[in-house]
Amino acid sequence: MAVVSDTSSRIRSMCGRRTPGPQYGRLVTRWDAHELPVLPGRLQRLADELNEEALPALDGASDPVIALVELAYALRPHLHEGRVPSYGVLLPPGPIADVVSASAALHTSVDLIGAHDLDLKFARRFADGVTSFGVRTDDAVDQLACFDRNMSDEHDLVGLQAAIGGLIIQRHPAGEVRVFGPAGVVRWNGTGWHHDVPMNAWIARLSTVAPDLPVGGVRPLLRFAIHKLGGHRIGATLIWRPTPHAVPPHRHESLIHNAPPLRVGKVGEEAALAHALSQTDGAAVFDGTATLTALGIRLAPSSVAEQSISPIGGMRHTSALRYSHDDPHSIVIVVSESGPVTLMHAGRAITEADPADETIG
Repeated sequence: MAVVSDTSSRIRSMCGRRTPGPQYGRLVTRWDAHELPVLPGRLQRLADELNEEALPALDGASDPVIALVELAYALRPHLHEGRVPSYGVLLPPGPIADVVSASAALHTSVDLIGAHDLDLKFARRFADGVTSFGVRTDDAVDQLACFDRNMSDEHDLVGLQAAIGGLIIQRHPAGEVRVFGPAGVVRWNGTGWHHDVPMNAWIARLSTVAPDLPVGGVRPLLRFAIHKLGGHRIGATLIWRPTPHAVPPHRHESLIHNAPPLRVGKVGEEAALAHALSQTDGAAVFDGTATLTALGIRLAPSSVAEQSISPIGGMRHTSALRYSHDDPHSIVIVVSESGPVTLMHAGRAITEADPADETIG
């Protein structure tokens, strides 16, 4: 959290903690007073909140103070006739051309439109955080990045950030504010913050918990769970079975037959799968290639699992944890309707990529 702490120190040095004074003026000279999205004191309180919550929202920013200003604007955008606008801004660490090459890697294209002559306040009006994003490299939005398709999905923005580096800050049309950076995704849902660590941290944790499974293969399914399902608040239980071992007898009861072999990692097929899961009870089963093999599965725990595994959370989490006890050749991913993801293996719940931060399991 050194970045947030350093940012807090810089803001304190520029605007003070209680009264504006001369240091407030030094902050205003950097941005026109009309361009500040919030008062400096409120900006300081946001920095303090990120620090107290141990949220790495500013990690990876070339200029953390600018990133903090953009986050503050996303949290409290300017209203027009009572309408709360969506918003999106890219804060790349390098040349603007990196955005073009990154979009090509994501099978989309982007037009960069110069916005040098627009003041910051007005330039933000063109960045909807869906298909158009401001590109801020200094004290202004220098370019508008206009993509040829909807890029508001969390899954897409995770990939875009990985390709260009730096930070992406978005206020989604649904109202959620998200920061995408090298430290993962930090979300504000209107009442609280949530942080999802990068995929590599989850995979590293799984490799210690399930050393006999090829856990690297679960990456696309885990990404789908965190950024597609969790990002859309779709509760689900996903069972990944990468080995040829048979499913333990009497542990599955199929409620839906002949599920199509949809593949995670294919944009259209992922969308179809997420849409079905949002309307279907029961678990979904995937093979080692993250291809759907069964849907609408009722999980029936063994008597041993019921006796040895205590309830956790709601019925979805409890039945999934007991199933993982009965099927040690699987990784079970449970997505809560509120977004957070829990991994399960051999009767153990993994709630954090860092075991030191784990609350259950």
